Amino acid sequence: FRNLLYQDASYFDNPAHAPGKLITRLASDAPNIKAVVDARMLQVIYALSAIVACIVIAFIYCWQVAILGTSLILLLAFVMIGLAYKISVMNIEQIKNDEAGRIAIEIIENVKTIQLLTRCDMFFDHYETASKQQKRSELKKGMIEAINYSITQSFMYFMMCFTYAVGIRVIYQGDKSSDDTFKGIIAMMLGAVAVMNSAQYFPEFVKAKTAAGMLFNIIYRKPRTGDLMEGDRPEIRGNILFENVKFSYPQRPLQPIMKGLQWTALRGQT
Repeated sequence: FRNLLYQDASYFDNPAHAPGKLITRLASDAPNIKAVVDARMLQVIYALSAIVACIVIAFIYCWQVAILGTSLILLLAFVMIGLAYKISVMNIEQIKNDEAGRIAIEIIENVKTIQLLTRCDMFFDHYETASKQQKRSELKKGMIEAINYSITQSFMYFMMCFTYAVGIRVIYQGDKSSDDTFKGIIAMMLGAVAVMNSAQYFPEFVKAKTAAGMLFNIIYRKPRTGDLMEGDRPEIRGNILFENVKFSYPQRPLQPIMKGLQWTALRGQT
């Protein structure tokens, strides 16, 4: 919020930085990030540690099973990364096109005028249309999250099927003892359980990643007019001279508002 206060005027001329959208970002981004920096983050760290430990144990006792199980985990990781990227893109598009929050804030700010003009129904329709657009976007994301959830929550059964198939073959050929083979299989199955326990937080982490990117973009953005705390401190006498001033809004650079403006105001003159 402090950085927003120091932005140049052209920053707010951009429709993407409308007051309603900026307020929505301030209200939603921080809670979305906070949602994963709690016990959920701890569960994911536990799961990653368990997966590494289980892979090491499996390689010690039965490398054939370990290679297959590690390959399945890597394949699942690539699928989850792809789904996360897809959802992140959808989140960014949704944030850019988030009109519902902006409309709601601007309507409430001007509610007395809207009531006096008896245009409540019209503005309600605007808000409802924008909300339905958000709903459609959320449903699309929900489908992707459902695919991820179904894959991760059934991953243990895929792991069980493939590792037992390889383990039986290894025992049959006499490459490893049944004791070592089953230790490797159990280790990989425990790794799959760790994946299942942590993957349920997938939607929150993707949402937090997008929110963090938007939040830090605002925090680190430098105003075009320069740093407020840097620069010269000239002696100001109070005389102002405008000489051949040109101006156009950033969204319409080819439509000048001022052209060749020049005038002088002396100190004390109004």
